[in-house]
Amino acid sequence: KQGSSALTFEKKGEEWSIKDRGGFPVQGERVRSLMRKLAQAELVERRTRNPEKFKVLELEDPAGKDAKSRWLAIADDKGKALAELIVGKRSSEQLGQGKGGTYVRRPGENETWLVSGEIDVSTAVNQWVDTSMFEAEIAKVVRVTSEAPGQDKLQIDREAGKPANKDNYKLLGKPDDKKLKYEYSLEDIVNAFARVEFEDVRKPVAPAAGAATAPVSIAVFESEGGMKITMRVRSEGDARWATVSAAADGDLKAAADKINAKVSPWEYRLPTWKYEQIFKKPGELWDAG
Repeated sequence: KQGSSALTFEKKGEEWSIKDRGGFPVQGERVRSLMRKLAQAELVERRTRNPEKFKVLELEDPAGKDAKSRWLAIADDKGKALAELIVGKRSSEQLGQGKGGTYVRRPGENETWLVSGEIDVSTAVNQWVDTSMFEAEIAKVVRVTSEAPGQDKLQIDREAGKPANKDNYKLLGKPDDKKLKYEYSLEDIVNAFARVEFEDVRKPVAPAAGAATAPVSIAVFESEGGMKITMRVRSEGDARWATVSAAADGDLKAAADKINAKVSPWEYRLPTWKYEQIFKKPGELWDAG
């Protein structure tokens, strides 16, 4: 836990998942690495006992609004607590060249310590999971379309068989008297689909009864052979939550089914910069003059 943010990892068999993210799978080696570092950590040196100085070591109360400290608890399969620790600032090179340490404090105690090893604890989902939603083989993408509320539809085409570069992308509907501000603008939009990653994840959330339906932005990219991947994005405050679906026939159907099996149960929060890269306003692409 850190402030109001919290993650609970749960082990079932040999697999780890995030309990408070609908059971989304965790990269188990990251959890095991944390456990190893905790098991191997040794008390090296006492530090301050003065609560007024805890903040310097990032060992203040983890429940505080702006706390940088993190509270870590480990429990057995019955929920019985095995260990609790407040984890603070890491201290690189504190123990000699190439040897870092971490400041820690036991809950309820004022004694603070520097321990061996760099213990990395984060409540950010993207630090624990495979963040890739899907990857596109850019050399085979022949069309990208995007449409966001309040702006014109954007469509970029490339003739199949031609190299995937700036010279072969065409923007549908570009005024004849306009020139692109940046010669790689269209290529950058297409390349945004090369690897689409997320910051957070959850089970899809249904709108509250009677609530207005949030406007949806839609992006589609199509590849040679007929693969089509659609991303539907809705805004929730400053967050952009996306769902993804894939469709294809023939030889590519198995690949589309594999993508759907991975992404269909989930809703993903896109980084703001990725959303803005994909849903570029057409009018921003060319010079005003």
